[in-house]
Amino acid sequence: MMDLTLTNAELVRNARTLRPLLRANAEESAKNRRLAQESVAAVRSGGFLQGLVPRRCGGHEVDIQTYCEICEELARGDSAAGWLAMVANSSASLMGLMPDKTRDDVFGSDPRAVVIGQWAPTGKATAVEGGWMLTGKWPWASGCFEAQWSFVGSPVLDTSGALTDVRLALVPTSELKIEDTWHVAGMAGTGSNTLVGKDIFVPDHRTMLISEMISGFSRSDHSDEPLYRAPLITALPLGICSAAVGMAEAAFDLTLENLERGKPIVTSLYTDARQSPSYQLNLADARGLIDSARLHTMRAASDIDRSVSDGTTMTDLERARVRLDAAVAQKRVREAVDLLLNIGGASVFMLSNPVQRIWRDIETCTRHAYINGDLGREIYARALLKLDQVSAGF
Repeated sequence: MMDLTLTNAELVRNARTLRPLLRANAEESAKNRRLAQESVAAVRSGGFLQGLVPRRCGGHEVDIQTYCEICEELARGDSAAGWLAMVANSSASLMGLMPDKTRDDVFGSDPRAVVIGQWAPTGKATAVEGGWMLTGKWPWASGCFEAQWSFVGSPVLDTSGALTDVRLALVPTSELKIEDTWHVAGMAGTGSNTLVGKDIFVPDHRTMLISEMISGFSRSDHSDEPLYRAPLITALPLGICSAAVGMAEAAFDLTLENLERGKPIVTSLYTDARQSPSYQLNLADARGLIDSARLHTMRAASDIDRSVSDGTTMTDLERARVRLDAAVAQKRVREAVDLLLNIGGASVFMLSNPVQRIWRDIETCTRHAYINGDLGREIYARALLKLDQVSAGF
């Protein structure tokens, strides 16, 4: 059983204590292309996949800042663990918009049920009596091996065939087939394979539209859960950024450990790289860039949390600034790790060196569509200039 008496700070502290175990298993996760089972058990038993689950469903219902800190701490041990926490929590947060009937389906018999989501409209939902008949393939389904439930997307089209919305359907993962498609250079341990389903009936109460999530429309039977009045789609990039910050911290930890062994700089007179001003400057700059990424991420998270606590609605400009903060954060972590690679030299790229694996993970995850840096900057600039937006909901 999860300890629901834990404070937010205690949850984060507990996530931090898992770092050595996750780090020890990280290579196994990457090699097997799914999170190591010992790591899965530790993350689940700690309740870190139920952070954004409603408290009345057996979750912790933490604020967005705490959610971000959990993702960061776990990713500092293993990129895949932080990513699973991001996916499971962001997906489970949608349960806060659902009626009790849906919540009971998911958490009634298992308060620790894991929910994931693949929202791309790559399926087909056909209206039938009482619900929808679902068929399709949904790639990039991170955490599919660990999930009991999966949100999957299907297009909503107008009479001309143009996409107007996306319908999300919540399906027991046991009713879907997992197709082995996840063969990638980075984030291999996330097990982001393809979900496949054919003629699966989904009742109405287990579906929702993306537009409803963007607008804040809720079918919840409860008015005392202010967290779920937050713009959840706006918060989504922040979990990704926090996981990336955790990965950068892991690379920094490993680089510092290596320097502390007193490694020489080949082709120089330095017998101890710590004495080299160029290495010192690279290390300091990397530290500053990682800190900058975290500060931008947590500023955005605090903006969302403040709107929840104040009971206010974020303005378009405030929501757009979240995308800017995410854009800055993803750029800063990449820049930081590049500097750490300079310190490590060519030996970093030995497959036995975990820094190269973390570098590949960061290069992959920071190119996720929700933290597209160029688009994030454009969204913010258009908000400043009061121009029409190019991204729904942002």
